[in-house]
Amino acid sequence: MAELPVPVRDFIDALTDELLAPAYLLVDDEGALRDWGGALDSYGIAGLHEKQLVAEHLNFLGGILPVDAGGVFLPNVQTRDDVFADIYFFHRQNGTWILFLDATVNVKKRQQLQQRAYDVSLRAADLEQEGKALYDVNSMLEQRVREQTAELSQTVVRLQQELAETKKTHKALSLSESRLKSLFDGNLIGIVFWNSSGKITSANDAFLDLVGYTKADLASGIIQWNRISPTERPGVSELDETLEFRPHQPNERDFIRKDGRRITLLFISDTPHPPSEQSFGFASKPTK
Repeated sequence: MAELPVPVRDFIDALTDELLAPAYLLVDDEGALRDWGGALDSYGIAGLHEKQLVAEHLNFLGGILPVDAGGVFLPNVQTRDDVFADIYFFHRQNGTWILFLDATVNVKKRQQLQQRAYDVSLRAADLEQEGKALYDVNSMLEQRVREQTAELSQTVVRLQQELAETKKTHKALSLSESRLKSLFDGNLIGIVFWNSSGKITSANDAFLDLVGYTKADLASGIIQWNRISPTERPGVSELDETLEFRPHQPNERDFIRKDGRRITLLFISDTPHPPSEQSFGFASKPTK
């Protein structure tokens, strides 16, 4: 900062060592420009010439000049799009100095944290006021943390409730699967499972006996819907015809045994629509 005038350098040193893009104007008691320098272009200030009235050239200075010996501080003044400056006015023997210091980073941080702007007044050479500003920002952060903690607590409670419901559902599903396995292994009724392509993937002994096939036939993959229960309706597949059966209700359906004989069974289909990867049905001989 050696190229800056002594009064400007002294004033900056009295504030802090972390100021950015300093720029200055020097005006006489009538508000006419006497000197200028620094990074004025970064604040969108150009076209200056000696003896012009700065308040007419820079609208945001209107009504401020002249200043008394105590000086004036304007925080967070927008000088151009997305650029903010802290502006200090202080009077010396050779006139009134107007000092611009970049405040863009601090303004954007406050906007991001709370979505609202707070005017934080920093008095020249007053470190106590700077400490108060830092305290205000820290308070905003703590408030945001408290809000997020409350939201997180609500989310945890909701997840715990969902987990409890999931456990309950898994327990009911496990119980249902256990009952189906007992019924499957008990061979009191024929049970058959198939996939969406029509392949019989599993069947108990009771069902295999009804259609005359063996476990070896099942393992070889030769048992298909189109073989054990073919449709006689043109343009309608065996699976589509199965979907037309009333779900969860007994229907009489013809099956063809391995030896070619036709047999009518009481059949209950649990086939969803569209068919899933795993569907099943129950079969038994109709009671006369």
